[in-house]
Amino acid sequence: MHLHSGLIADAHQVPPIVEKLQRESIIAFDTEFIREKTFFPVLEILQIATERESWLIDAQAFLQADHGNLSALRPLLDVLENPAILKTVHAAHGDQEALFHSFGIVPKPILDTSLAASLCGYGESVGLGTLLKSVLRVSLKKVHSRTHWSLRPLPPQLLEYAHADVIYLVALGKALLHRLDQRGRREWALALSRQYEDPALYEPKPEEIARRLFKSGRLAPKDYPVLLELVRWREQRIREINVPRKWLSDDSTLMTLAAARPQNLDQLRTFRGISKNDLSRQGEAILDAIRRGEQGEPLSVEPKEHPSAEESRVIDLIRVFVNLLADEHEVAAKYLLDSSQYSTLLQLHPESPEDLVAAGILSPQAAALIGHELIEFLHGNRSLSIQDGRITVVDPETCPPRRS
Repeated sequence: MHLHSGLIADAHQVPPIVEKLQRESIIAFDTEFIREKTFFPVLEILQIATERESWLIDAQAFLQADHGNLSALRPLLDVLENPAILKTVHAAHGDQEALFHSFGIVPKPILDTSLAASLCGYGESVGLGTLLKSVLRVSLKKVHSRTHWSLRPLPPQLLEYAHADVIYLVALGKALLHRLDQRGRREWALALSRQYEDPALYEPKPEEIARRLFKSGRLAPKDYPVLLELVRWREQRIREINVPRKWLSDDSTLMTLAAARPQNLDQLRTFRGISKNDLSRQGEAILDAIRRGEQGEPLSVEPKEHPSAEESRVIDLIRVFVNLLADEHEVAAKYLLDSSQYSTLLQLHPESPEDLVAAGILSPQAAALIGHELIEFLHGNRSLSIQDGRITVVDPETCPPRRS
C-alpha cells in the first residue's frame, strides 16, 4: 500500500518528510505548474515520493511573502540537490525549469525516465502512461491534465491525480535501471539526463536564440545584428512584464523586422505581429534596437553547402541503415546519430569509431554500439537487402551488390 498526504502548506510538516527522504538512495519528483499567461512558469504543486510514500507540497504557500516561509522549505530543496540521492523524473525539462525559476534550484542527479526508456527499446519520447503500462502494468487516468492547479482547496480527485503522477516513478526508475544495467547503458542514460541539470538551459541567452532563428535561412548575414538587438529587446521586456514571448512578438515578426528595418513609427505600424498597445509603449525601444543593430557587424558564416542529389540519396541510405541498427539495439535512432551529422559524416571518411567520436558525430556510447558497423557500411563491407518484405543488413561477400 502506498501512503500519501494531503496538500502540505505548513512549515512544521516539512522536517518529517525530509527525514524520510534522506534515508533513500532514490526518490522521485514531479511538478504541476501554470504557464498559459506568463513567461515564467507558476509552480503550484511539487510532488515528491519514495517507493512507499508520496507528498504534495503547496509551492505557493511557501513562496507567497504574506504567509509563506521559503526558508522552511530549504531542507527539502537541499534533498533535491543532494548528490547522494538519485531523483527520477519523467520528461524533465518543464519540471526543472519550474523549480529553477521558483526556487533557484535544479535537482540533480536525475534519471529522466523518458530518456532511459529510449535506451531500452520503448521508443522515443514515450509518455508516462504508456511507459508505466509497458513496464509496470499500471494504468494511469489522465483526465485532469488541463486542471487549473491554483485552485484552493484542491478537491480530492485532483489530489489523487497529483499523487498518481509520482507514486510509481521510483519503481519505474528502478525497473529501467535494471534494464539499462543488463545492456550496459546506465551511464549513457545518466549522461543524457545530465543535460537537464544545467541551469543555463533555463536561461537562454539572446545570442543563442538569435543564432537559432538565423539558421532558418530567411535572413542575410547583415540582418543578424539587427535580429540580435530585437531579440535582446524582447527577452528583457517579457521578463519585465512576465508574459509569453508570442504575446509580445513572435519569432517570425522579429525576423521580418530585422530584414525590413522600419525607420519610424509610421513604418513600424504597418507590420503585423505587435499589438497597438505594445507599439505605443515600446515603439521607440524597437526602433532603437533596430538602429543599434544597424551599427553592428554582419554575422560571419561559412557558406552552407547543400547536399547534391547523389549525396542526398546516400544520406537517405545511411539513415535507413542507422534506423535498422537502432531497432536491432533497441535505442532511439537520434541517440545513435543526430540528423544534423549526416552531411558531416559523408565528408569525413572515417577509418575507426574513434574518428567518429573525435569529429563529434557519435557519442562514445553510440560509437561502442554501432561505430564499427557504420564504418563497415561506409566502406562497402555491409549492404542492405530486401528479404521477405523486410530490409536487412547483409555481407556483400555472401550477397554481392548489384551495380547499375
